[in-house]
Amino acid sequence: MTNNTETTERNNMPDPPEESTLPAYQEYVGELVDRMGFTKDHNEVFIMLTEEVGELAKEVRRGWKRPEEARELAAGELADVFMYLCNVANNFGVDLDAAIRDKIKKNQTRHWDF
Repeated sequence: MTNNTETTERNNMPDPPEESTLPAYQEYVGELVDRMGFTKDHNEVFIMLTEEVGELAKEVRRGWKRPEEARELAAGELADVFMYLCNVANNFGVDLDAAIRDKIKKNQTRHWDF
């Protein structure tokens, strides 16, 4: 395992991965879900991802009015979206790193109409 599985004193959450790689974060989210007893129901996790995307949209809208606050608030919501996306991928058994690489290869041969 590439991440440190020590727990914080405040709760049972694992420490973040030592490596900042997509596979390490995807593994971390899987461990987090298992350790914390979070739902693995595909539908519920997908709805929770959608809720987080909605919260990100609120921060984007807020950024139009208060751009000085936008970066910090959006950063937290982007992190939530990313972790839920990893959770959805884990539920489907998808290796996000491999899926992204495959998609890039397909897009490189695609004709783009703008």
